[in-house]
Amino acid sequence: MRVIGTAGHVDHGKTALILALTNMDPDRLPEEKARGMTTDLGFAWYQGSDGQDVGVVDVPGHERYLRNMAAGAWGLDMALLVVAADDGWMPQSQVHASILACMGVSRVLIVVSKTDLAQRERTDSVIADVTERAAKILGYRPHAVSVSVKAGTGLSELKQAIACELASLPPPLEDSAYCYVDRHFTPRGGGSVVTGTLRGGPLAEGERLVLLPEGDQAKIKAIQTHRRGQELVRPAARVALSLSSRKDGYRRGQLLVKDGVRTISGTDLLAVLQPLPGTDTLCPLDKRGRALIRPGVEAELALGSAHGEVVLWPLKDSRLVRVACAQALACPAGQPFILIRKGGSDLIGRGLVIGTAPPGQAGRKSLSASAGQAEALVAALASSAPALAPSQAWDFALELTGRGHAFLPADLPPTAVAGLNLLAAGRVAFTQSAWNALSATLAHLASKPEGLGRVAALSACSLSDTAADAVLSTLVAQGALTRSEATWRIPGQAPTLSPALAELLKRLGKAGAAGLEPGASAPKTDAPALKQLCSLGLAVPLDGGIFLASREYARLSAAILAGMSPGQLFGVGLAKERTGLSRKYILPLLNRMEDRGLLKRRGDEREVLRLPHANGD
Repeated sequence: MRVIGTAGHVDHGKTALILALTNMDPDRLPEEKARGMTTDLGFAWYQGSDGQDVGVVDVPGHERYLRNMAAGAWGLDMALLVVAADDGWMPQSQVHASILACMGVSRVLIVVSKTDLAQRERTDSVIADVTERAAKILGYRPHAVSVSVKAGTGLSELKQAIACELASLPPPLEDSAYCYVDRHFTPRGGGSVVTGTLRGGPLAEGERLVLLPEGDQAKIKAIQTHRRGQELVRPAARVALSLSSRKDGYRRGQLLVKDGVRTISGTDLLAVLQPLPGTDTLCPLDKRGRALIRPGVEAELALGSAHGEVVLWPLKDSRLVRVACAQALACPAGQPFILIRKGGSDLIGRGLVIGTAPPGQAGRKSLSASAGQAEALVAALASSAPALAPSQAWDFALELTGRGHAFLPADLPPTAVAGLNLLAAGRVAFTQSAWNALSATLAHLASKPEGLGRVAALSACSLSDTAADAVLSTLVAQGALTRSEATWRIPGQAPTLSPALAELLKRLGKAGAAGLEPGASAPKTDAPALKQLCSLGLAVPLDGGIFLASREYARLSAAILAGMSPGQLFGVGLAKERTGLSRKYILPLLNRMEDRGLLKRRGDEREVLRLPHANGD
């Protein structure tokens, strides 16, 4: 299923064309009927030659209703840019074509209408002119079809051209579903129904969605596409969703999402500007030669089916702009938007929403300071990793330049940043200055007599366990640190033990797999000293007040996991057999291995998560 829509100047025959294609009048409002002019979005559909429905969105052509046009354009697979043969290219032809390009509409087909009102030479001239103008805006030369609804000519050729264009599109990429609300109403039987264009992934009856920006949950009670009930619907499609009612109702511009969609929501958005279609400039100039996008300028933002007033704060030396919204808006990350001159119909900017701006003056100052570096890094990523989505590239670049480190996007290999003067430790990349500072901190902690323990290392790195492990492993591989059991030290440095601690460590080693248990196999007064050995990485505590020498713990762990691989399951009986330990010891040992990330309990069995390092876990 696909969704197409119209675009074009007022009174160029868009609504009449849809009526001829679908036998449905998309104008539904009494005002539209009385004035003979489309003012809001209209919807229809027809069955394509392949048997699949084609949804159709009609948009108003008058400049006064430009915001409604943008609300209908965001989710189209293809658009019909309608230009009347008698009028030719007009101001809204230019604006609508630009909006289609800004919104990322995959394909545009030129429809030269009202050919019954023009000579053949005039029609041919208009086709040539319109195709040339559209190509400059779209970046490719669109196909063109001439039709006359009044004479009934060219309609079959138009349907065939639509089918060919849609067939040439790649299948929609499915991930997780989202849908902007463009209509909402209350049926006679009660409840709430919203309509919109489904993108991203399938929706099923009974599923729960999140309504943004409010954050409320909404349950799907029923689904219709083109007035037919559906248990499951896949994108792209026009859908009507019967939802659980809410006190404040629903409105155009709200976003419905399933889990898995990375969304951005708030009143202070961060966006990256892109050149206006057919130009290399980010925005036009006013009559006084000033950029129309400048600090503090007021504008209107069209985002999905939402529209709102905003104040713009572009960041120096970058394409980034902070967008302060009068009311909260929401969108999937990387959603295209357009900026319209406040109270007018001029397109003054376009771009992608990439995040929310950091709060407070300090956060904004930090963002401004790193914006230029992030811009340069994104440009470098565009050449080293061209498949990386722009929103992901900006996410990564801003996090890296702002904090000094950032997790690599899932589809960005560490080799992609190797030539960007960045140091990658596992899935984490560092600027050189941040890496130098972190290395110096860890080296200082490791130089202490007790060495660098795991808790201190995690605290110093300010990273997740996995990322901190990658950092420490990188420093060991570089020779900056050496690891002994669960402690990291400067190479060649050994822990300094008092005679009493050295004697206790010797007794602990002789105890082997039985370990020492203060109050049972050892005096209660040994407990503090045994804990000190643990802090030095020389002993490991088990449940029940049992302590093992770290070497013994490493030997037992390795014996249990010998020959196994991550994901494998085993029982307690196998662990007892491989170690010779009784239940008193084997359960505390397995619990400690789980605490250290080697295992995960699955009912009565244990799953191997990772294997221990050669010199400990």
